[in-house]
Amino acid sequence: MSHWTDLAGQAASSLLGTLAGGAITVLVARWQTIRTIASQGELALSQQSAAARLARAERERERSAEAARRLLERLADLYDWLPSLPDVATDQPALSPRARRNCITALQSIRRGMHTDLFLISGMPVRDRYRTLVKLAYDAGWRGLGHAHRERHIRDVRNYLRYVQLTLEAVVDGTQLPEYASPPVLERPGSEAWLPPTLPWHWTDPADGS
Repeated sequence: MSHWTDLAGQAASSLLGTLAGGAITVLVARWQTIRTIASQGELALSQQSAAARLARAERERERSAEAARRLLERLADLYDWLPSLPDVATDQPALSPRARRNCITALQSIRRGMHTDLFLISGMPVRDRYRTLVKLAYDAGWRGLGHAHRERHIRDVRNYLRYVQLTLEAVVDGTQLPEYASPPVLERPGSEAWLPPTLPWHWTDPADGS
């Protein structure tokens, strides 16, 4: 009897070991499956978040580009009438009264752009440069700064305006902004006009408006 008892015990032990091993295998497989599903879920969530960030960044870029285009149109209007900028605050303009009126209208337009379109552009350097241009134009026009050098201060404002145009064009194109340039000081000695530190190849091309 003891022989059969031993056999039965061994068989039972073997069966229990097999059952235990199978149970452990099942549990491990289940844990691995759960972990894989969780990892796949985390990956999918991460991909969705990345896609959402990319879409948001693209919408922001498009919004900034469209606002920059509108500001460029405002600047183009002022560019056309810059020779009358020193006449804005005078009753007897050196050029025609019509040119003076158009220059005033263009000044008002770029100032409105500072309170509307400019807020749609996220880059603070772009905003700062545009605001500086508005102040510069108003200082040269309404406040009469730099009138002792009429031609030079027209060129000062024109060149800084073109620098801001290059900045806005970079926003439209999604390229790097021109390097920072300190704005011109209107009330300074000398007749040499202000220029940004780095000039694009087309700066002196008459077709570019120089």
